[in-house]
Amino acid sequence: MPCIEAANVLRHDCVGPGMYEMEISAPAIAAIAAPGQFVHAHVRPVLRDWQQPSAPAQPLLRRPFSISGADSRISGSITFLYKVRGTGTQLLANVRPGDRLDVMGPLGKGFTLPEPPSRPQSQSQPESQPALRPKSQPESQPALRPLRQPPAQSPHDVLVGGGLGIAPLVFLAHTLARSDHRVTVFYGANTAGDTQSALRRLQVSGAGSIQVFTTTLDGSAGLTGIVTDLLTAEPSAAALEDVDYIYTCGPEPMMAAVEQFALARHIPGEMSLETALACGVGACLGCARRLRTNPGASPVYARVCKDGPVFSFGQVELNPAPCGEE
Repeated sequence: MPCIEAANVLRHDCVGPGMYEMEISAPAIAAIAAPGQFVHAHVRPVLRDWQQPSAPAQPLLRRPFSISGADSRISGSITFLYKVRGTGTQLLANVRPGDRLDVMGPLGKGFTLPEPPSRPQSQSQPESQPALRPKSQPESQPALRPLRQPPAQSPHDVLVGGGLGIAPLVFLAHTLARSDHRVTVFYGANTAGDTQSALRRLQVSGAGSIQVFTTTLDGSAGLTGIVTDLLTAEPSAAALEDVDYIYTCGPEPMMAAVEQFALARHIPGEMSLETALACGVGACLGCARRLRTNPGASPVYARVCKDGPVFSFGQVELNPAPCGEE
């Protein structure tokens, strides 16, 4: 159940050109947040003690931010990554540690994850495989999301992120690594400066194994090109020989290419859509997206904020038009 918290800003760092990472104290949200979910922040001008309000608080609507990390054990904090792109994020960039931010969350359906290991059983009872949590579907849509079945060996997951699409994948990578999964991350950005925050967080997973391959459009880090080049270029392509599951988030043309790659090889996976979200709770229908249906069938739509933002490969009609990483 989502909640609203007046969250104290613990840390607010500029981590690249126009890019910021913010950590806020939100214990109630952090306790139940899952990878792939997001928070809705009420962004407004910050007034210091010596300032007087000159206009109504703007903008009116909250802004969605993918949760890139959650610490429910110690500080009860969540972290998110964003880039200044408009009025709301420009106002957010002026927030300082010690300020308060009105935040609602966690919202949306996250990625399909393995259940935590079950408690040891007595020798008289056979050991059973942990079940995997299924994802609920849109209310008007029959169940489409496949259940993840545990492979015989240590699972290997590939995460493909473009631009700010890396944010929810950082949280996901840490969660999978703590479940003894092998994790490979393909990350594409415009410049090396854009990659620093995510790479730093991926390198401190604290458990398991996370391998990272990068691309940049200007060639300042990793392979020169776009992130989907890593699907076929060596040595990154070798990591796909034994992959069990693919997760992706970023521009839709990028995700369409990843989806096509996975479906052609019968690799299951999920994508997280990036789109404007007005209400964040499925009421306004402003984020409705058409789902793929059989030819001749009536159109079926899903609300990205409520039924997503995570969907299975082959479930959503994507925009395949080419574009850059961001």
